Amino acid sequence: MTLPAPKAGSKQVYLKLRDRASYEFALSSAAIVAVVNGGKLDYVRVALGGVGTKPWRSLEAERVLHGKTAEERLFRQAAEAALHGAQPQSQNAFKITLAKRCITHALTLATA
Repeated sequence: MTLPAPKAGSKQVYLKLRDRASYEFALSSAAIVAVVNGGKLDYVRVALGGVGTKPWRSLEAERVLHGKTAEERLFRQAAEAALHGAQPQSQNAFKITLAKRCITHALTLATA
């Protein structure tokens, strides 16, 4: 698959959380592409990995974020939207909280 060139003026962040530092699969990951103008998110893409059977884009999180002021409270709301309805397996419920924190931190880095 070939990805399109990054949106002009955007900042991209990929954050991978794992048990060990070398070549470990992600427990959770977040990829963010954001354009901030005047403190507001003009363009944002949110993708998640490590918490499902395959990576996915969170349109729910993007809807929460688009056009709003870039701030941590909003990032937490977007993370909640991204994981709304998540059904953990018996031994990985911690991943939901971890994924929310990962998204929030990645958004903070991408909009700094």
